[in-house]
Amino acid sequence: MSSLVNALERLEQVNTVTGLVLNLLLIYAIKRFSGANLGTYKYLLTCFTIADMFLVIMHVAMHPRAILVGCTHAVVTDTIVENRIVTALFVSFQSVPFILLGIHFLYRYWSVRRPHLIELFSRKSFVSFLVSLTVGSLISWYLMSYYGTTGQEDNVARRSVVDAYEKKYGKRIELAWIVLDHWRDDRFDAILFGTVVVTNVMMISSLFLATLLAALTFHYISKADKMSAQTNRLQRKLLIALCAQASVPSLFVYIPYLLTINIPFFRIPIYFFHDITIPLFTCFPVWDAAIMILLISDYRKGLMGLIRKNRVHEESSFRVTTTSTAENS
Repeated sequence: MSSLVNALERLEQVNTVTGLVLNLLLIYAIKRFSGANLGTYKYLLTCFTIADMFLVIMHVAMHPRAILVGCTHAVVTDTIVENRIVTALFVSFQSVPFILLGIHFLYRYWSVRRPHLIELFSRKSFVSFLVSLTVGSLISWYLMSYYGTTGQEDNVARRSVVDAYEKKYGKRIELAWIVLDHWRDDRFDAILFGTVVVTNVMMISSLFLATLLAALTFHYISKADKMSAQTNRLQRKLLIALCAQASVPSLFVYIPYLLTINIPFFRIPIYFFHDITIPLFTCFPVWDAAIMILLISDYRKGLMGLIRKNRVHEESSFRVTTTSTAENS
């Protein structure tokens, strides 16, 4: 393996450990330090954090990779079960943070513009609807990944990515491939083109919706005249934290995903993005948790207070031990 591949694998390992630790800390902080002013929002934060932890564990279990050979884009997972179903599941689960992000922005928008609707998040029927929406998105991504691509047949495209993967990573995987083989013999493939278009529409529309809700929320916060100064500051801080949180999937998931999907179709010979895309995905759970801990003051102050308390306890224990030793002498 090249030095770049080795460095990227080390990055994934560091992100795995750091992501699990930070998300466990965030779950603890949500449970222990959430103020009454956060209301049901803390449950959304908990769902997002659990989803991040699941993505970390799934990445370790599936060990996915993206690869580009000519105009052929491919994704593969390295598991005990060598099957395209596993790879399609990996792709589909990457959509979960996008849905949760949209729900987060909807909550913030309603809390400012339609506060009477916030109680819906406490109703089982509405929560069931949101869960159904998330599961529906996941299933849509799975079906598109499995049936809107190739890789199930032994053909030139699959053999080329299998050989390229073996050369780069030192292991031969035959059956777990999701392949988009564009412009084979200069022929246009309508099904693959449709898959690329649908992928672009789903991701860009998700990003557009989140951006629109954020802009509207900022607008109504600035225009609110019946909102107390304290509530105004709280809403602004939470929205800034959420916007910062939204930048994480944009940088580490949206942009790499869109580039790796579109570069092969437009015949752009840039292979670097395929090497770094999957490792960049692992940065998402790390920075997502870090931003929430740093920007939500309840959690930041609560965790810092625990650290200070432990230091004081250790110093007190050291002084007691030192004094006892001196007296015995």
